Amino acid sequence: MGPKRSSAGNESSPEAGYPSFDMRLYDSLTRQIQEVKPVDGHTVKMYSCGPTVYRYIHIGNMRSFMLGDLIRRGLRLEGQDVKWVMNITDVGHMTEEVSDTGRDKMELAMEDEGLSPQQIAQKYTDAFLHDADLVGIERADLYPRASDHIPEMIEIIQRLIEKGHAYEVDGTVYFDVRSFPSYGKLSGNTLEALRAGYRQDAATDPNKRYSADFALWKKAGPGRLMKWPSPWGEGYPGWHIECSAMSMKHLGERFDIHTG
Repeated sequence: MGPKRSSAGNESSPEAGYPSFDMRLYDSLTRQIQEVKPVDGHTVKMYSCGPTVYRYIHIGNMRSFMLGDLIRRGLRLEGQDVKWVMNITDVGHMTEEVSDTGRDKMELAMEDEGLSPQQIAQKYTDAFLHDADLVGIERADLYPRASDHIPEMIEIIQRLIEKGHAYEVDGTVYFDVRSFPSYGKLSGNTLEALRAGYRQDAATDPNKRYSADFALWKKAGPGRLMKWPSPWGEGYPGWHIECSAMSMKHLGERFDIHTG
């Protein structure tokens, strides 16, 4: 990203006192640095994975949120309209955040603080927004909650099953990575590389057809507090499907930037 200069050699500006910029970002699909041009020709649509709200965020978490803020500021500086959506993860992969004692950290937080899952999520959502304000991160346009988008997640999973990209085993639905030839193209991984580097516990899951397959919907075990009815029984979404559902609902199937 660099300043534009007029024919006279002076920095031009859409606003007094500020240079004008052409923002270029690294495209992780093409592996090239490209200008940011909105796919709809009008508004740059950007999605960011927000906090998992069962604890206070730390400075490392803040880096990813600040990245989205800086990108939006730069795009606005060059005169672009931007819609920025950042989700709030209040369900799903929190169950995979396991403490050193082997217990789920969400359950520990509820037990330690005497609060419900919803109260825990609200407490740490408020804390996140407060901390983001303190470090000067401008608010996103929308903060959708994962727990408010369960129907959309179920609908996407059903579509994947119908198209042969997912399968159900004993109440859990897995994405079949081998059914999608382009899987791994964005990350630069091959299926064989993913298989070789996969975690041992995941690779030995007897319900998976392939070691790199991952859960889209998980069967709720005994005592699970946050669970929802589905065509496959009571359960909850895997973290892979959450952002897909929220980004598609609020930005459409095609949008411009996913900051991670």
